[in-house]
Amino acid sequence: MTPRAIRAASLTSPSATALGLLLLGAITARAEDMPRQGDFRITYTSTSISAQKPVVIGENRTASASINMMTAVNESGGRLLHNMAGRCTSAPLIDNTAKTLENHGYCDYVDADGDHVFEKWDYPVQPLGAVNEGTGEWIGGTGKFAGLSGTMKIRSRRLNSLTEGAVQVVGEKLGSYSFTNTVASAKPD
Repeated sequence: MTPRAIRAASLTSPSATALGLLLLGAITARAEDMPRQGDFRITYTSTSISAQKPVVIGENRTASASINMMTAVNESGGRLLHNMAGRCTSAPLIDNTAKTLENHGYCDYVDADGDHVFEKWDYPVQPLGAVNEGTGEWIGGTGKFAGLSGTMKIRSRRLNSLTEGAVQVVGEKLGSYSFTNTVASAKPD
């Protein structure tokens, strides 16, 4: 190497190292502001652009499956599911004679850092109505959400969609969460 190349390399390396340490510190600081446990109130929306035709499974009974696009905002000021997008499976069973609904599914939400939150949810058999109620649980996550667990009550309302064939829902998730095991990215109590 020439003396000029050595000088350039020696100036670049400390700068690159300092930049890397600054970025690492910023990522760590951002992850640490997630408390190890807490309560939440999350508002969400769900949209299925073109709902599939249900499968008839008996007289006046249908089953279907869909993937819904989701958005979520944490109304309690926390980072859990705040400004996150996601996708959820949905498998509703409708009995038009009994006028009941049952629905089950899973969700995968992702934040701006690429960290995921995984959810399982269930709506037990209940009367068909504009508002439905179910329960859910956090079943893990990645990055700052690794080790996530918790339970929630879910309340949803189907909206009148202006797009033919689309299904739109708005709802709320209320519950508590915690991180199991040791999670380096979680702040102690």
